[in-house]
Amino acid sequence: MRVREISRGELREAFLIRAELEALATELATPRFDAESLAALEQAEARFAEVTALLLDRSRPESERMRLSGEWMRANYGFHDVIYEASGAPSVARAAKSARRTFLSQWRPGGPEIDELYEQNVRQHRAIRDAIVARSAAGARAIAREHVLHSCRMLELILDHVAPS
Repeated sequence: MRVREISRGELREAFLIRAELEALATELATPRFDAESLAALEQAEARFAEVTALLLDRSRPESERMRLSGEWMRANYGFHDVIYEASGAPSVARAAKSARRTFLSQWRPGGPEIDELYEQNVRQHRAIRDAIVARSAAGARAIAREHVLHSCRMLELILDHVAPS
């Protein structure tokens, strides 16, 4: 069975929807975070940063970097799952999780030209966490939205990198 490839326009539209869902979940979650959920968010953020550093280590064989790209995705999801749980909005969380699954099979380590984009993802997670700690629901919402749109740009570059010549 052959699956139809998604167009770039459809990709961008799907990420726009996901960005709004992610932003909403983050805004709703911000005032609800307690010490336990903040600790879980900090742990998830640290794990994401650790896996990102391993993924960007070009001394590793390509096969291991491919394996790490799956681990990277799971670490990213782990960070966002803490936020979804804190949001108290299970329908929003389900919709956001459903929207993110669409592109799991497309993700690849990419080339050195996108390393900075991976590092920017780490900084964005930290900024989201900092806004949540500061109890800035509007700030956390804005950063979360930009973070998802950044991920769309990143995926487009990855697809360009792995596309057949």
